[in-house]
Amino acid sequence: SGSLVGGGRGAGVSLLARGGCGGKGETMAPKKEENVYLFIPNLIGYVRIIAGILSFYFSRSCGLFWAFYFISYFLDCIDGFAARYFGQATRFGQMLDMVTDRCCSACLFLVLGSLYPSHEFTFNMLLALDMASHYARVYSQLLGGVSSHKKVDEDEVWLLRIYYGSQKVLFAFCLLNESFFVILYVLAFSDAESPEFAAKLRWLFAPLCWYVCAPGMALKQVCNLLQLMSACSRIAAFDVAARSQGKAG
Repeated sequence: SGSLVGGGRGAGVSLLARGGCGGKGETMAPKKEENVYLFIPNLIGYVRIIAGILSFYFSRSCGLFWAFYFISYFLDCIDGFAARYFGQATRFGQMLDMVTDRCCSACLFLVLGSLYPSHEFTFNMLLALDMASHYARVYSQLLGGVSSHKKVDEDEVWLLRIYYGSQKVLFAFCLLNESFFVILYVLAFSDAESPEFAAKLRWLFAPLCWYVCAPGMALKQVCNLLQLMSACSRIAAFDVAARSQGKAG
């Protein structure tokens, strides 16, 4: 009895380690805490950020920019799939993806403004619309307790319901929008400056840019404007409701 009383803590730990009290002989080890930072889709996101930074570091080298930007965009297409496949969809991953999207778009607009000085104001306004519309939408969704800015209500504008209601439509709009600005970037360089896109291929870029990608780009900007207006309306409605409750209280 002395060993049980005098060395009670050591004996108890020994019994628990062997599972003597549990009857099944299993070790009662604590569950290991998950490290969200190391989730596979988030690791893809980090590589995407590095590729994006490198693309803009080489923004005066058409071939290198295009290569790194393509890698970044391709990883953007697969990180969501990886999150669903591995069951690792997280708020952190959503934030990482959206912030990277907005930063890449903003940097691309700034580069285009420097390559097309006469249209610099237009690119600056597109940058402002992109940032403002997405920020306002996320803020309005958070006020309504919605976890993702891509979720859409039935009373939303019909174009936004189509835009956010279908993954295929969303992907098509974003692809055409992104392609328009990237091709516009390539067209700013001469054949001598960008031998990777010599005249053999360059003749195809202008019609592809203006006749295929431009309509999708235009619709994407309309969606940005609509989601900014919708978000402002929802935030104002939230304020009215909050003020009414405050007066009633």
